[in-house]
Amino acid sequence: MIPPLEDGVLPEGVYDCTFEEIDRTFGRFQRSDKRIKLTEKLKAYLEELRKSGLANTAIVDGSYVTAKEEPSDIDLLVAAKPEIAWDSLRPFEYNAISKRVVRQTYHFHVFAYPEDTPDYRRLLNFYQDVRPDATYTTRKRKGVLRVRL
Repeated sequence: MIPPLEDGVLPEGVYDCTFEEIDRTFGRFQRSDKRIKLTEKLKAYLEELRKSGLANTAIVDGSYVTAKEEPSDIDLLVAAKPEIAWDSLRPFEYNAISKRVVRQTYHFHVFAYPEDTPDYRRLLNFYQDVRPDATYTTRKRKGVLRVRL
C-alpha cells in the first residue's frame, strides 16, 4: 500500500504496491497531462519487462513519485532474476533491460541487477536520497515503490 506523501515525498522505506495503486496515486492529471503520459509509458514498460521473464519486481522512483506537479522522469531499478544468462539474452529480453533502449523508447532511467547484490543495494539506497537541489521537499531521504510483475 502506498502511504500518503510527507513534505512532498513518500516516507523513507520501500513500499510494495500494484501498478493500479501507482496509477491511482501518481497517474492523475495535475497542471498538465505529463503524469498521465508517464503512467501510460510505465504501464507499457512494466508489461514488456513482465513478458521478458527477467525479473519479478521493479523499484519505481524519480520525480514521478513525488508531489512535483510536472515530474520529469521515472527511474527504475529492476530486480533481475539471479539465474539469467546475461550473455545469451534474446533481443526482446535485451531490449527490456538495456539502459540505452529503455531510455530511447520510454525516456526512463533503468538499471537491472540481481536483488541480492551490492550494486542493487547501493542503487536502492541511492534512490532513497533526495537530490540537494529538490524544491518540492526539505527532506534528505524518501521512500520508493516496489511493484511486482
